[in-house]
Amino acid sequence: MTIRNIFLKAVGNGEFFRKYINDILHLIEGAFAHFLMEVKTEFASNYDKKLAGRRSTIICVGAKCLKVLAVSSLSTVFMLRGVMAAPLEMSVNGAVEAALKNNTTVVTAQATSKMYRARIKEYYGSVYPQLSANAQYTRNIEKSASFLGDTQVKVGLNNSYAGSLDLNQVLWSGGKVHAGIKMAYTYSAASEEQLKMAQDSITKSVKQMYYSVLLSSAMIGIQKETLNLARQHLDTIKAQYQQGLASDLAVMRQTVEVSNTEPALTQAQNLYEEGLIDLINLMGLDPETGISLSDDFAVPNDGAGDLNDFYKTALSSRPEYRNMKYQRDLYRQMIVIEKAAHYPSLNAFASRQFQGQSDSGFPGNNNRNWSLATGLNLSLPIFSGGSTASRVKQAGIQAEIAETNLNELERKIKIEVKKAWLVLKEASERLRSQTTAVETARKTLTSTEVRFRNGLASQLEINDVSLALNKSRTLYIQAQHDACSAYTEFKWTLGE
Repeated sequence: MTIRNIFLKAVGNGEFFRKYINDILHLIEGAFAHFLMEVKTEFASNYDKKLAGRRSTIICVGAKCLKVLAVSSLSTVFMLRGVMAAPLEMSVNGAVEAALKNNTTVVTAQATSKMYRARIKEYYGSVYPQLSANAQYTRNIEKSASFLGDTQVKVGLNNSYAGSLDLNQVLWSGGKVHAGIKMAYTYSAASEEQLKMAQDSITKSVKQMYYSVLLSSAMIGIQKETLNLARQHLDTIKAQYQQGLASDLAVMRQTVEVSNTEPALTQAQNLYEEGLIDLINLMGLDPETGISLSDDFAVPNDGAGDLNDFYKTALSSRPEYRNMKYQRDLYRQMIVIEKAAHYPSLNAFASRQFQGQSDSGFPGNNNRNWSLATGLNLSLPIFSGGSTASRVKQAGIQAEIAETNLNELERKIKIEVKKAWLVLKEASERLRSQTTAVETARKTLTSTEVRFRNGLASQLEINDVSLALNKSRTLYIQAQHDACSAYTEFKWTLGE
């Protein structure tokens, strides 16, 4: 049997193995031929004749085990691929979309909105005719009796059947039905505003958290550069020490400087990981989901414009303000509903009835009867002990409270807009000032490093300049974060 046949028999019908069988066999045959040539040329005299057979057996056994080994290797590769899968790239808008789709607060608000839309059909049900069917069967165990003088007459048969089909239609109810329908539409509109409130709040939170994670990531870069500079300066001082240009005290001081810089890097990395977890939580994703931020700080405008125009935009766009208006309208409709109890109500009705009796079985034609009746029902309230007037008064007070709350919310929204506008302007101005500060600090560090290597600058100077660059970069990144976060807050106050 050839090596090919032995190998094929061992690995079975797997396409993976058959695909590479020629390459594998080529390597085996090449190794085996090389072995035989060496034996023939160098070890012919001392060659063990059973050695080739033992090697052939080893190769065949290895071929049989190759299938298991390859499958195990492939499984390991796929497992590692799953573990080491590339993190999901996430932009600001992508993070917002994920949160609006998965966040529990938004999902609950969407369900509530659907529930209130369904309530409209419930209120419309009182406008349409109400149709009901009734059926009754009675077994007269002891029959009732009527008395004619001293004579007792038994009434009824053993089995009694009755049924009816009743139709009822409200014609007028003092405006109660119409007000109920308007309330249903108002509830639905209010639920839409509550959904918009939830979406706007989550959008703001996700964006601000995204910028916080970007800030932590940038701080990692700053701390890494600061640590690298400290280590480079330590190497320079060590070289100067070996040349007799620096003392061992300078080396120790710079070693301490390096050690003091390392915790800041660890802290920045930890803040970054914690921020990612909070962002993933806002997006409603599994905590083990790996993400990487693909966007950078997009520096917004400084909110230039007339403050009064911003007020108008906020009052027309903020869902909280529109929702409060709907709440006021609901209490106004409640006044109409409570007042309706003072007015008469008029209903139209129609009834088709069946009656029948028999001593056994279902009644025949002579023992059953059909009847039909229609009419109007007028109900006029006369006295209710003052309860109706009290409910009307309560509804009016609630409407006044809602109006007061609406005015207070308007004032609060204007305050929020102005504060967010001021914070945005301050952050924008701070960002502009810090842009030139970073460039100046970096040039100063480059110049000082040259002087330090030439022995013209002290260790204190180089550390002070390094610290100044670190501080300038930190303030610049912080200003970028604050500007983006303040712009997000400002747009939220405008309802955009």
